[in-house]
Amino acid sequence: MYARLTFFGIVLATVLLIPSLTAAQAILTGTATTTLTLSICGNSLVDDGEQCDVPGETGVYSTSIAGRQCSLSCNFGPYCGDGVLQTSFGEECDDGNNDDADFCSAICIIEPAGSGGGGSSGGGSGGGGGSDTELGDTVISVTGLAYPGRTINILLDTENVGSVRVGSDGKFDFTTDASPGTASLGFWATDQGGTRSITLNSTFDVTQGAVTNISGIILPPSIKVSSANVNPGDIVTVSGQSIPNARIELHINNSEKIETTTSSATGLWTILLNTTSLRVAEHTLRARSIGGTSSLATQSSFSTTIQLFVGVNGKATTPSDLNRDTKINLVDFSILIFWWGTNGGNSNPPADINGNGKVGIEDFSILLFNWTG
Repeated sequence: MYARLTFFGIVLATVLLIPSLTAAQAILTGTATTTLTLSICGNSLVDDGEQCDVPGETGVYSTSIAGRQCSLSCNFGPYCGDGVLQTSFGEECDDGNNDDADFCSAICIIEPAGSGGGGSSGGGSGGGGGSDTELGDTVISVTGLAYPGRTINILLDTENVGSVRVGSDGKFDFTTDASPGTASLGFWATDQGGTRSITLNSTFDVTQGAVTNISGIILPPSIKVSSANVNPGDIVTVSGQSIPNARIELHINNSEKIETTTSSATGLWTILLNTTSLRVAEHTLRARSIGGTSSLATQSSFSTTIQLFVGVNGKATTPSDLNRDTKINLVDFSILIFWWGTNGGNSNPPADINGNGKVGIEDFSILLFNWTG
């Protein structure tokens, strides 16, 4: 028996949960506030949050709704009739049922026009009825958020299929024809200052003869710096454009340090980054946006990653250059000896070359390796 939660006695509680997400929702959906649901998978009872509960079933693919199996996590496995095109199991279509004569057969095989699909009748005289009826259009419909007033470009399987103007509220929608099967959409735009965003990609299955709706697309922020080469202590302007009225998070060195701000109604955002706390080195910067309320936040994926060089005269010298004169010699060695054995606690000592919080033999070895004399 697979137990999601074990519960004894009477408990009343409200907690914060992070709901289980699909691959696409993980990029587009933030954390939500909800109420704790107690359930046990494997007790033969369909509790809250479960689609099914049949001990012994493993959720293997089924050719019909009636034969669908329950997975070990108490959700239905893939099956013909679930409305999802399962090409890996030989499905040519999936219209959400197991009916024949509707262009998609009971076993998810396309029924050619004129074979009786779509309401043709065997009781009429030859050539009547729906024998000439064709399958409906196979279409992808997209809705999402991007930079207000800008043009978002859309790629289908790496090919440009069009562009659309984003509204003043940051919303856009787009529709295009497609072929059934697995498809990949890409989205990108240039911001008000001409900086290009990262290309956001989404992969999904397209159903034959139906409209496949893709919603919740959020274009990550654009990002640029006023100068990529600065001296220690300089103030760097990091800016870009995002969805409107969103919280912007600037992540430095893979979230080692995070700065925040809020984008304007037009999506513009700016952060003044003080480099005093940054080591003499090359640093990475990337941003993401978080919109909506705290109980129903929508979070974008990360922007393009850009580099910031902090060093003497705008050149990122090696951390072994302790006095930042672009040379590694006896002066740097003297500084290292002064700080020898120092443990910085929560902050690194000035001579902590390898950044492990203390000055020791490892730092001395690195200094010697970079010695210039």
